[in-house]
Amino acid sequence: MKSKDWLNRQKRDFYVKKAKKQGYLSRAAYKLIEINNKFKIIEHSNKLLEFGAAPGGWSQVALDINPKINITAIDLLDLKINHPNIKFFKEDYLKFDYSEKENYYDLILSDIAPNTTGHQSTDHLRITNMLFDIIELLDKVLINEGAFAAKIWKGSEEKDLVNKIKKKFELVSYFKPESSRKDSAEIFIVARNFIK
Repeated sequence: MKSKDWLNRQKRDFYVKKAKKQGYLSRAAYKLIEINNKFKIIEHSNKLLEFGAAPGGWSQVALDINPKINITAIDLLDLKINHPNIKFFKEDYLKFDYSEKENYYDLILSDIAPNTTGHQSTDHLRITNMLFDIIELLDKVLINEGAFAAKIWKGSEEKDLVNKIKKKFELVSYFKPESSRKDSAEIFIVARNFIK
């Protein structure tokens, strides 16, 4: 999408306006609100690991729902929220040192996405590769019966990705929030009861 078209769409977007009014850093905040309204993954979480955390809309939501939650946030871009419960690491998630965090988190969220090329199948493969990497990390960092929610873009590798998640969790659901644009290929996978 051309940047001018994107800016015009943002100006008209209901959720962009709502986010500004309510003080959220991005419209993506409403996606997590809807996910949690349906699946209740945040209320009882103590330690959250968030991939693709910038600008910080999901961290804001997590803290609104559960003020006691401790968040480890990772992104190459700057987080635009400071909070004593957030430890932010501006680095590549593949280079992050997880050695002190083994069997540590009870919730992992991923709103991570590559820079888009505009070529749907290429973009799908790029985000899917990132998620395969994250799924490999789950055995190391997620506690037994923990939860995982991630954005994916629909496409050819989607089935393999979901099957891999199903091998690691007792409950796996697809979810398309109302706040996700109708023309968007994004969908969320919500997985609960991690099996160690």
